[in-house]
Amino acid sequence: MDPTINTTAKRARKPFSIFKILLGLCLVVLFLAWAIIPAIRGYSLVENKRHFVPQATSAGVPVQDVQFQAVDGVRLSGWLALASPKAPTIILVHGFKENRMGMLPNARFLYQAGYNVLLYDSRGCGASDGWEITLGAREPDDVLGAVRYLKGRSDLLNKHFGLMGNSLGAGIVLLAAAREPAILATVADSSWIDEHAQLDRMYDVPIGRLTLPLLPYEPALVDQLIGAKLADTRPLAVINQIAPRAVFLIHSADDQNATTPPSGEHQLFAAAGEPKQEWIAPSGGHTGALKAHPQEYTQRVLSYFAHYL
Repeated sequence: MDPTINTTAKRARKPFSIFKILLGLCLVVLFLAWAIIPAIRGYSLVENKRHFVPQATSAGVPVQDVQFQAVDGVRLSGWLALASPKAPTIILVHGFKENRMGMLPNARFLYQAGYNVLLYDSRGCGASDGWEITLGAREPDDVLGAVRYLKGRSDLLNKHFGLMGNSLGAGIVLLAAAREPAILATVADSSWIDEHAQLDRMYDVPIGRLTLPLLPYEPALVDQLIGAKLADTRPLAVINQIAPRAVFLIHSADDQNATTPPSGEHQLFAAAGEPKQEWIAPSGGHTGALKAHPQEYTQRVLSYFAHYL
């Protein structure tokens, strides 16, 4: 056999072998990237990098800095606006990865109407402790800690308490009110019914017009990160336990948020016991009824709290 032929064949095979190695490495990298997507997405869902310490000068109402503990020991920071020792106190709960600043419009009209107002940063938000939010699974412990803190203040002679929450905070106040008899009146603006919309997105990822299935471990990872079972976090399942204390549900008819469709509000209202109220604002979008209809929103909320507190 001609040795030059054998040498040529070896040279031809060498680039092909390198190509196979590179192709194999690319496939391994793609597989690892695919496999780790649920971990990255699950961690990003609960991690909150947007920590921001609100300044009292921006409140627009006279507030004092306060700190208290959630019932599970997490240290929380907030503001207390004292209108009168004899007035009821409304606790305000903000939305997803926000802080107390998001509830300032509510705090202002409530304070001007004569209510004491406590607005604080939920765990993992603002100036409060924690690196993560828990998507409503453990934040009700923050609310119960706020109630316990207010009960212990000697300068609050009136121990009647109300709750008001927006978006994620709306579901949180419903969950908390079901556990705390001292909460006499609850307002939930743009609430969610459960976390199934969030959980259903954990099994695939959209790529253009296609949907790529993923390894199904993201729900278990999120449960581990938040220290609770997300699937069991269901305002719809407990809203009936609030009765005979009052519930007021607010929702915009044009809410396009995937986790808070108007149909969810209808389910919540149907499941709630008496006394209950609802207002479907004709416009405003997600949590936007106050901005779109400030006079009617304010009048309805103040009338409700005046009646039940």
